[in-house]
Amino acid sequence: MKFLNSITTLCIGAHPDDVEYGMAGTFSKCTDTDFVVVVMSDGGDFDKTTTYNDRKKENENVWNMFSNVTGMVDAEDFVKEQPEDEMVNFIETNFSDYYFDTIVTTAQEDSHFEHRMINNLGPALCRRDPKTLIEYRTPSTLNHWIPNHFEPLEPYDYEVKKASLRKFTSQQKAPYFKEECIDSFHHNFLCSKRGLVRVESFRIVESYSIL
Repeated sequence: MKFLNSITTLCIGAHPDDVEYGMAGTFSKCTDTDFVVVVMSDGGDFDKTTTYNDRKKENENVWNMFSNVTGMVDAEDFVKEQPEDEMVNFIETNFSDYYFDTIVTTAQEDSHFEHRMINNLGPALCRRDPKTLIEYRTPSTLNHWIPNHFEPLEPYDYEVKKASLRKFTSQQKAPYFKEECIDSFHHNFLCSKRGLVRVESFRIVESYSIL
């Protein structure tokens, strides 16, 4: 199965675990799509207990769970310290050998300002070619963000996702890593009413049918 008919999808996160929290179940489900994850910072060292190598290793441990996922973590403490044009150049330079038909970013309707900064990269990376542009949901996405695409997760894919999130050992004390928060994140009332118990939520910003 492919993710929205994509052959190769670029997934951009501000911090380690952003992309995986939003769509690791889709990684497991959509094995006919290749996903490339780029993380634009190491998440910072707020508690002085983790390093760039620690966070990078957590991401790599997750990516190694999936045969269709590769990734890179930028060695920067914070997204806020990077000009937008430099982030776009970093991605285009390091992934020049890839052709991405789909770009996925965090949402603009997000309480974390670095997530909003990452959202701004999407249109810039789509400026030359007709690419599908999509937003994924994170724990800080605001309630007025309206998804328009849902990926239902079978029990297997949901369990794989939960196992992947447990590999972010430095983040396990965060409230949104509690079991009940993870479970709540994957429920949507309208989807539940239609028999879809757990879903990952996306918003398609623009999409093209290529002849």
